[in-house]
Amino acid sequence: MDPWQRRRDWREARREWHSARRAWRGGGMPLPIVWTAVALAWAAAGWWHGGAAHSHWQPAVFLVLAIGTVVFAFVTARFTRRLERLRRAAESISLRDLSVRVEIGGSDAVADLAASFNRMLDRLAGEERARRQLFADVAHELRHPLAVLRGRIESMQDGVAPLEPGQLLLLQDEVIGLTRLVGDLRDLSLADVGQLSLHLAEVDVPTLVGQLRESMEPVAEARRIALTATLEGQIPALRADPDRLRQVMLNLLTNAVHYTPAGGSVALAARREGPDAVLEVTDTGPGIDAKDMPHVFDRFYRADRARARASGGTGLGLAIVRSLVELHGGTVSADSSPAGSRFTVRLPLAGRQT
Repeated sequence: MDPWQRRRDWREARREWHSARRAWRGGGMPLPIVWTAVALAWAAAGWWHGGAAHSHWQPAVFLVLAIGTVVFAFVTARFTRRLERLRRAAESISLRDLSVRVEIGGSDAVADLAASFNRMLDRLAGEERARRQLFADVAHELRHPLAVLRGRIESMQDGVAPLEPGQLLLLQDEVIGLTRLVGDLRDLSLADVGQLSLHLAEVDVPTLVGQLRESMEPVAEARRIALTATLEGQIPALRADPDRLRQVMLNLLTNAVHYTPAGGSVALAARREGPDAVLEVTDTGPGIDAKDMPHVFDRFYRADRARARASGGTGLGLAIVRSLVELHGGTVSADSSPAGSRFTVRLPLAGRQT
């Protein structure tokens, strides 16, 4: 072989080697396959250029080809087995089995794919648990008022309870509770899929605070609870849905009044913090237990189910509060102590919504 040709082949082989290393580092292919491809290319090039004058290279060429073929077959089989695990897992998902996980070691592209696959399964399993829990909770919440309605109607049919306005009012209360529950579920379902429409307008915070105080004062006075409302400094207008924002704050104030004992107090405060308007509702009730704090905004979660149902609660109020606040681009948080609870709503001021 021409020495210059051999030198050119060597330079070409080096270029192939560096190109293969870059491909491997970028996740393009496993390194053993790269080595095999380079070895086969180099051996074939030497055999082609050597011709009959270099027939003593032929055994080495055949040896390289044989080793390369074995390595290639081994790596390909391993690669195929790993993909087969992913295929079987995908087949299990099609049969609604979300417990399967794919265990693939290494740090290549297939291992990354398996890790992403497992994370996807974790999310799907969590959503499936939430779906089943929601159905169970809805059935539980519907069972009680329906049982009450059935029992009272049967009592009136049997003549045990008289058919009079007082009894009809009790039935009406249960129907109103069911209507509220269905309405809350509808709002939550629309919010989940992003179809709960907001009719945005500029909302004057001092006017909103005054309206909320007027609405809640009769309820607070009836329970002998002191209700205060304060404005801290100048607060620019909010761009929000007035009805939905009022719904959020009335829900928080109603909860505060219901859970504050007679002689206690509920405070509504509004202020500006940087680019946000902050609305806080603070009460002097018994507080929320530490184990319940992570769940206060969960659907149907109530630390005291009997008390919440007796007060007309559906267990969805705070979940709706969170959904509505997030739809406005804001956040809601809660903190509590034995001296009472505080719920804080942060909303972007007008012009800051995306």
